[in-house]
Amino acid sequence: MTATEATRILTLLFESLGALGLLALLLYLLRIFLEKRARASIKRHSGSLVGKRAMVLNDLRPGLRGSIRLLGTPDEESERAIRKDTQEDYESFPALAEELISRGRVVRVTGGDEDGYLVRPL
Repeated sequence: MTATEATRILTLLFESLGALGLLALLLYLLRIFLEKRARASIKRHSGSLVGKRAMVLNDLRPGLRGSIRLLGTPDEESERAIRKDTQEDYESFPALAEELISRGRVVRVTGGDEDGYLVRPL
């Protein structure tokens, strides 16, 4: 192996190392950016139902509003079933869905606000 070949190989290795370092830096900056956006989204939706599970009170049809209620813990739900509460006893929220979701199904709230939440079936 001559000196020029060794120099060429070392140059190629250092350029590759530099490119990998630049890629690692870009991925690190992208991660920081995404974490900031996630924290801002969590802060913005902290008082809403977004990301939580809910139960459908009235059938949800595409283009029509229905209503949902926040799903409690298993203990709370079993107590509610034993008491046989009526629908007026718990707070309901307006909801929209892209497909027909029948009453009693559990859904995931994917977006929206107190004027109307977007839901998807689990």
